[in-house]
Amino acid sequence: MPGREWNDRSFYVDASNKPLRLSYASWLEPTGAVMIFEDFLMDALADSPYVTVNQSGTATTAAAISATAGAPTAGHGGWLAGATDNVDAEIDEIAVGGSATAASYLVPERAGSGMLVCEWGFVIPTALTARQYFVGLSDDPTEGTTTNGPINIQTGTTLVAVADDAAGFIFSSLATDADGYYAASVDSTTASTIIAPTVTGVVDDYTRLRVEIDSTGEVYFYSGIHASLGGSNVKLKFQGGPTNVGVTPTVALVPIFTAAATTTTAVPWEIDYVLAACSR
Repeated sequence: MPGREWNDRSFYVDASNKPLRLSYASWLEPTGAVMIFEDFLMDALADSPYVTVNQSGTATTAAAISATAGAPTAGHGGWLAGATDNVDAEIDEIAVGGSATAASYLVPERAGSGMLVCEWGFVIPTALTARQYFVGLSDDPTEGTTTNGPINIQTGTTLVAVADDAAGFIFSSLATDADGYYAASVDSTTASTIIAPTVTGVVDDYTRLRVEIDSTGEVYFYSGIHASLGGSNVKLKFQGGPTNVGVTPTVALVPIFTAAATTTTAVPWEIDYVLAACSR
């Protein structure tokens, strides 16, 4: 540009005869949200770059895309299904992230004035007994074996925090309400006060569970279940929050669904979709 000095750190653009100076690469700063919506619409699990499945022990049913899973309409919209080993405390972990290892990537403090959101749609097949499920977010896509999930209940309403940071729903046959979805969070290994179930599990009823976290780490829970409706037709209702202990807002989280056996009976699971989103 005539009469104007150039250097390697900035440049000028004329806009309606008014020069704009753009320095460094700040003008390339990405905006909007990071979002993953995995509906399992694929021929084989290996076709997805986002899903990581860890099945400890010897799974009775290997995780795979299924055309027969789900209710009330089998296979509708794509499903991922599997079943744990028939050994006490063996666990299946399904994490959905932005890499081949489903590494944690959602940071609550980046939510700004919005929310970090994670929602799962699934059914419990076969039975409600002798099992634990965790549905929500954790700081580790593979918490490891003999854990029964990032947050679990071994007796009564006592929470066991395996993850350093996590937030989600706990279904445990060992809990006081053996077929209800409790909700809780963990901040730096300290578990929150448990939130009582407002939704009761029913075999093959379509279930939606949603976790929302604000930029300060406060956590809110929404749940819904219906015998004959699927997907977005199942209405979510507020279950509780904020928890007295949220999550560390600077710790990255990953959507995770776990299923664990509490006896020598294998635990099947069927997942329809997962949605996760947060501001960059």
